Amino acid sequence: MSLTRHFKLLYAESLPEVMMESVKVVVRCRPLNDREKALSCKMVLSMNLQRCQCFIEKPGAVDEPPKQFTFDGTYYIDQTTEQMYNEIAYPLVEGVTEGYNGTIFAYGQTGSGKSFTMQGVSEPATQKGVIPRAFEHIFESIQCAENTKFLVRASYLEIYNEEIRDLLGSDAKQRLELKEHPERGVYVRDLSMHTVHSVGECERIIEKGWRNRAVGYTLMNKDSSRSHSIFTIHLEICSTGELIISLSSLYLFSLC
Repeated sequence: MSLTRHFKLLYAESLPEVMMESVKVVVRCRPLNDREKALSCKMVLSMNLQRCQCFIEKPGAVDEPPKQFTFDGTYYIDQTTEQMYNEIAYPLVEGVTEGYNGTIFAYGQTGSGKSFTMQGVSEPATQKGVIPRAFEHIFESIQCAENTKFLVRASYLEIYNEEIRDLLGSDAKQRLELKEHPERGVYVRDLSMHTVHSVGECERIIEKGWRNRAVGYTLMNKDSSRSHSIFTIHLEICSTGELIISLSSLYLFSLC
């Protein structure tokens, strides 16, 4: 049994309830990096994973109780991207394959681990990022679907210095404009759409866009992109013998 089919069975009854929850906020803590270790920095964050609570200590204030915050999910330094994806992202991406829109975005200051969570690393496999996992999830779902046809397209843009650029267009420096349509809603005019047929094609497209992103050195991260990016997977879903086409999109944000 494939991983996707296994999780389809697990979530078959709970998916409608999950989709009714509009927004979930999850916190992930990364370990100290080499720079922080060299500066003898101290971890001031602890978590109660069962209660999804974070506790932040004030350095030097021994008698002051830590500040407490509660979220929809908490993931400490020893937990993997795989675990986080299966618990948080899987139901949302599964909903996209069934005609719902979904958004996953990472937010944090430079060096906080957004790229590690969204892009990930190839080894170990448990730390593969949210984006490549979503690619695999969608195409496995397509393979498992019976009597259903899918059209998958992708777009990739960045927002840099208040300007929108198409990272996959013929001219990556061209400034694009936001427009509003009575049926489509807000959209980016002239943003290119690319049909994809496999996980490999998605990966090649996102790598092309990543190379076109604006990069600027900072003291905290020499590879900081210094821009917001939105990679979108657009699905058109049609059951065999029906004329109705369902449209859904998965928006994958990285916000600096």
